[in-house]
Amino acid sequence: MALSVCEAELYAGISCAQDMLYVKHVIESLGLKVKLPMKLEMDNKGAVDLANNWSVGGRTHHIGTKIEFLRGYKENGVIEIVWMPGSDNEVDMFTKNLGGPLFHHILKVFVGEDKYMGHVAPE
Repeated sequence: MALSVCEAELYAGISCAQDMLYVKHVIESLGLKVKLPMKLEMDNKGAVDLANNWSVGGRTHHIGTKIEFLRGYKENGVIEIVWMPGSDNEVDMFTKNLGGPLFHHILKVFVGEDKYMGHVAPE
């Protein structure tokens, strides 16, 4: 159980990194190459700072093992952890209640744009 939003985002990032490593191993087992470092984009600045070892806070000892897993792959050049602004994160459409303009902006990424989309009045 996560004790903060930052910790929950970090756990989600670690889970995503594990999936990325699994897919990397599958692709390499097929004889193909994977371009490294693989990019892990997170929209929580605190979680990115913790994963990149930029945070100096002393209240993160309880998540040390999980952070070390992520940092190890980062230091070996396998994964690059970068911050992505929430407004650029298209998958927020599926997990958050977005305002009208941002919703319609992201909607175009997934469904495209046609002449009928102009008739939908953005909020």
